Amino acid sequence: MKQSGVVSDDFKRVESHDCSMSTCAAPAGSPCRTGKNKVAIQYHTARFRLVPQLARTLSVPTPRRTQAGLGLDRAAPAGERR
Repeated sequence: MKQSGVVSDDFKRVESHDCSMSTCAAPAGSPCRTGKNKVAIQYHTARFRLVPQLARTLSVPTPRRTQAGLGLDRAAPAGERR
């Protein structure tokens, strides 16, 4: 079983799907968003449950990002946090 709060490559699998939450609607390749359009701390359950390997996972944390739309393999500038 995966430990909650540990960021792994699971986010790449989750972000290969659009988020179906009407308040989020993040497109594939982008992290989930809060109602105030900030990057969510974890992906919405409806989204990560689309990935069969993660269907029983309790949560999938989002990686640190500083801007919307950063590619999956681009690193955020050093010292900056969301």
